[in-house]
Amino acid sequence: MSEDVWLEIASKLPYCHGTSSKFVAPIRKYGLLPRKTDGTRPSVYEKELESRKHDAVYVSTYTDNIPSFCGQAADNAVKAVGGEPRVLDVKLDKEDLKRFERDEDSWSEDYRGLFKNACEFSRETGMTAACYDNLVKNVIGDAIKTGKLSLQDACNPPRWFAEITCFGRFAIKDGIPREKIGAVRERVVRDHRYEWEPVKK
Repeated sequence: MSEDVWLEIASKLPYCHGTSSKFVAPIRKYGLLPRKTDGTRPSVYEKELESRKHDAVYVSTYTDNIPSFCGQAADNAVKAVGGEPRVLDVKLDKEDLKRFERDEDSWSEDYRGLFKNACEFSRETGMTAACYDNLVKNVIGDAIKTGKLSLQDACNPPRWFAEITCFGRFAIKDGIPREKIGAVRERVVRDHRYEWEPVKK
């Protein structure tokens, strides 16, 4: 299956970046810059989890509409520099995704196997499974319906796609321009649970 098809599928998924409210204005103005070009934003992790890619920026996938890793990154940023936790929606196109960089804390060498098992389980049962949630299921389903992806290829993506959808954290080399930054979200409590809603201007 063509790599270009998987890039198109991945470009339809929603992505995010977790940060402190202190950095929202500069990100809006300049985009997400790697730390080698932006000395104002330190790594928000410590010790073995410290971000080591100085020429890339870290983003995450939404999982069933929840920016889970981005929320954690936002909390870590607030602990490191103060401010309020914020999640920025990020739009990645095919060219952006070609600059995929693996997260150095990735814990498995077999994301393709994990994805394949989850994908086959989802197709057989109609239920979603880890690393194959509804967002991923829908964009792959659309690609099958339009003939861009065969049923046989649907559960066998390239490694980078499997890692994005299973691990949920990765980096984009050389940063992300400001026009790719969407809504800024804040955490609110609704019905006794946390949700992320766009900040009211």
